[in-house]
Amino acid sequence: MRYPNLRYGNPAELNHYALGVPLQALARMLRRDPRTVRDWLTCRRRVPWWVPELLRLRHMEASERHRQMTGAPMLARLGIVGADIIELHRPQVEKKPQITDLRLADFDAEPKLATG
Repeated sequence: MRYPNLRYGNPAELNHYALGVPLQALARMLRRDPRTVRDWLTCRRRVPWWVPELLRLRHMEASERHRQMTGAPMLARLGIVGADIIELHRPQVEKKPQITDLRLADFDAEPKLATG
């Protein structure tokens, strides 16, 4: 065998392209058993040369398709945000009043009369 390192792919490249993809979806995409893909990701078994190559080509095609449809390059995953200010709003959770939350002043307050 003249070039033995050409038989196997780079595990770091596989981890890069598999980032954020569920194991089941990745196994279905590569048409392999999920256990085999998990062994590749954890470096228990060597990665075949075609796996990172296939994932790289799929990523390049998706990026090119996105560029052709929108005219803008695809933003990198996980971390680059296109806005200057980001506000994350938490949903307001309505809590039922507990007996310990009631104060004596709440009982003494005059009831509000509906005016029509």
